[in-house]
Amino acid sequence: MGKQYHTTESVDGLKGWETAIELLPDLIICDVMMPIMDGLALCSKLKTDERTSHIPVILLTARSSHIHQLSGLETGADAYITKPFSMDLLLLNVRNLLQSRATMRQKFVQQVNLQPQDITINSTDHAFMTKILGYIESHLSDENFGVPELAQKIGMSQPVLYKKIRTMTTLSVNDFIKTIRLKKAAQLLAEHSYTISEISYLVGFNDPKYFSREFRKQYGHTPREYIKNL
Repeated sequence: MGKQYHTTESVDGLKGWETAIELLPDLIICDVMMPIMDGLALCSKLKTDERTSHIPVILLTARSSHIHQLSGLETGADAYITKPFSMDLLLLNVRNLLQSRATMRQKFVQQVNLQPQDITINSTDHAFMTKILGYIESHLSDENFGVPELAQKIGMSQPVLYKKIRTMTTLSVNDFIKTIRLKKAAQLLAEHSYTISEISYLVGFNDPKYFSREFRKQYGHTPREYIKNL
């Protein structure tokens, strides 16, 4: 597996938690039976913490009863594989989970709407994204609202916020904020209630020409062309 993916190992559940917080990996595979902190407790902790809730988790266990599978899935596990299993089965689950996240990220970048469910998979992520979108939208007209301000509002360090947003959307935090500004601009253009210059200021671009260039980068059309194509 190490030949296809870069992997990091931890000797027990507690070390796994510490490593997850530090690295924010793309995916976590853990055994249910681990010392200090078992896999069910680790999965629950991962899925309820805003820093790690977006990370897919695969649980491995020798327990095959229905009740234990339910326990695993109730903690928020994305997949539950019983031993013995083939490496091909594990790799297939890994590939499918990573692909589904990639599809969600692409969907978010392409769509105009700002619905949190487009890039979230659980209640913790949904609450996080709802909160972060709310902060950005309430400061749309402030061109100086950026990463430091958002990190402070969220109560998360800038490096952790950067890693989480990058993982969920493929964007840096700065580009994520700019994308939200441009999505709002597209919505306002569709309403035909403001001029293009007014909209550029409303979403935090004090230079309408720069706004037009950035809008074209994201949507493939200038704001004027976008209106004509509606």
